[in-house]
Amino acid sequence: MQSSPIRRVEPLPIDKYLFVEIETDDGLVGVGEAGAWAHIEATAAAIEKFGRYLVGKDADRITHHWDCLHRFGSYDGAVIMAAISAIDIALWDLKGKRLDRPVFSLLGGAVRDKIRLYGQARGNTAEALIQSCLALRDAGYTAIGHINPFLDDASTPVSSSFARAMEDATALVFAIREAVGFDVDLCIDVHRRLMPAQAIAFGHAIRDAHPLFYEDPIRPDSIDAMARVQAAVPVPVATGERVYSLDDFRQLCISGGASYLRPCIGLCGGFTGMMRLAALAQAFDIAVIPHNTFSPVATMASLHLSAAVPNLLICEYPTSLYLDGVCSTDLVGRELVTALPCQEGGYIALPSGPGLGVGLSDKARGRFPKKPIEIAMRQHFDGSNVEH
Repeated sequence: MQSSPIRRVEPLPIDKYLFVEIETDDGLVGVGEAGAWAHIEATAAAIEKFGRYLVGKDADRITHHWDCLHRFGSYDGAVIMAAISAIDIALWDLKGKRLDRPVFSLLGGAVRDKIRLYGQARGNTAEALIQSCLALRDAGYTAIGHINPFLDDASTPVSSSFARAMEDATALVFAIREAVGFDVDLCIDVHRRLMPAQAIAFGHAIRDAHPLFYEDPIRPDSIDAMARVQAAVPVPVATGERVYSLDDFRQLCISGGASYLRPCIGLCGGFTGMMRLAALAQAFDIAVIPHNTFSPVATMASLHLSAAVPNLLICEYPTSLYLDGVCSTDLVGRELVTALPCQEGGYIALPSGPGLGVGLSDKARGRFPKKPIEIAMRQHFDGSNVEH
């Protein structure tokens, strides 16, 4: 079946998410999602500009369009890459719908029969975080992530006592381990909160809790600093959710900056970019853990990718909603889309249906208006800015 020319490229800000719909002359519609969540306004503007290039062109020439959008002007960046990612996901969705095949089958086919997931715990207090972990365990998850032992309460200034912060966070990690037992893997996520020396100290402190990984202990600005942390701690570091460049991921691999890579399909170039990253990681015998704190559209894209790459460790499954205080055991945002599989026993079946197998629901636009994410930083006691 021959592809039709593209006739519409439309960015759609809905709730805190940014989608794109791409329609061809034969009436097929593909959907994608951007991953620069804090800057969807700028990403939408980039999608509009890219849309002017895409209208009238063959929707099947996905790699050609990716290459043109990425190389034009010799500029990229998180906003540009998020726009390219959303467009790429939508074009692969279109291709799958046109061929009546799921996207993962177009990426080489499934390498597994089901996909292991980790749910996201959340809590502003130690007790709330423990209860969230227990709820996820009782719902069947065999791995729990987004466990921030320094807590998510951005309204409370960060303590000036290093000893107190380390003692409380370490105690909380072991309290969670005792509560859920050793049949559940813990994914510790510090959200870039620590300096390298602090991150090394904390990595040693939580060793005996046997975390599956220790995510983003420091800011990702310096690959060398992340490599120093990984070399010094006895637990595996995972990072990459803010990284969008293939070369930066290569440097992470070469430097030993991470045991696991955390690329985001909405930021690293969609399926086209992520397949390249997965192959790069495999060359270094490094597994990938797709980052995903977005809507079910991005979740379905991550599941298709996870089905097709052999070096997958586990897939993130958004059961909480960042900045909204939503804490669940099920996928958030189900009402935004048409259909979704459910996790069972910590795993999820391979996606079915053509393309992504999901589209935006009729009520998504009307009932969920755009919610801009305004600029705000967590504060230290001295008034300086601290990572969330």
